[in-house]
Amino acid sequence: MHKGLIGTAFLGLLLSGYLLIAYVSPEPVPCLSGGGCQAAQLSKYSAFLSIPTPAYGMIFYFGLGILGALWSETTKKRILPLLIVLVGSGLAVSAFLTSIEAFVLRAWCSWCVASAILVVIASYMTLKLVLKNKKEPYGTHI
Repeated sequence: MHKGLIGTAFLGLLLSGYLLIAYVSPEPVPCLSGGGCQAAQLSKYSAFLSIPTPAYGMIFYFGLGILGALWSETTKKRILPLLIVLVGSGLAVSAFLTSIEAFVLRAWCSWCVASAILVVIASYMTLKLVLKNKKEPYGTHI
């Protein structure tokens, strides 16, 4: 079990769950950064394939939590490639959406930024795992 990945996933699930509830609510999302959250909520980027963006966040963080829970010395060889793909995809999507906030909407959603920070933290932990496990040989030990 990797407690850091599980903790990050838990926080991300809380955040994405809140945003999903707020997304389907007729009320604007309360935002620490002024109107940035409402601008993001009402933009065409708030859904992909008619699915709200926070739902994808929940799927991402749920997957991260599962992989974190399954992480062990005996499973790491199978889990690490999945973790790299999941977190790499999450980082790419997060960077894309952050660039939309900066250059298209010209508004910052504090909840979106918080999620982006969680993805960066998950990326850092994954990079540490990659570097640590790169040094350890896989296979049988004699």
